[in-house]
Amino acid sequence: MPFRFAWRDQQKNVMVYSADGQWNWRDYHHAARASAFALMAGQPPVDCVIDLRGSARPQLPAGAAAHVRSFARKTQANLSGRAAVIGLDAAEAARLGADAAGMLPTADGMVTFARDEAALARILAGWAAAPPAG
Repeated sequence: MPFRFAWRDQQKNVMVYSADGQWNWRDYHHAARASAFALMAGQPPVDCVIDLRGSARPQLPAGAAAHVRSFARKTQANLSGRAAVIGLDAAEAARLGADAAGMLPTADGMVTFARDEAALARILAGWAAAPPAG
């Protein structure tokens, strides 16, 4: 499966969607839909991580600006509306609309781009310390 999903933590607060090899947006959205039952077991607020480090694609598929915004879509009551992306360079994140801090506001929340695992850990720790309002 070109995209898979799994909990990052035992508390079920962070769902990770990982790219593996060649993939397209249909593959990502299939994994997001397939994770619906798992998300119901999560402890709200559930944050999402989209891990592109295993991607064999040289660049994101067409339509990336719209699809990346869907990473933070609150399709389940448990979802926070916060998503972090790792494995995408800062220049590509900026082309998608991210600001200098690597943040991209969406209709439902925020997509944040992490440059490495340490940055991702800091993002997730900050989110855990400050749950989203309402």
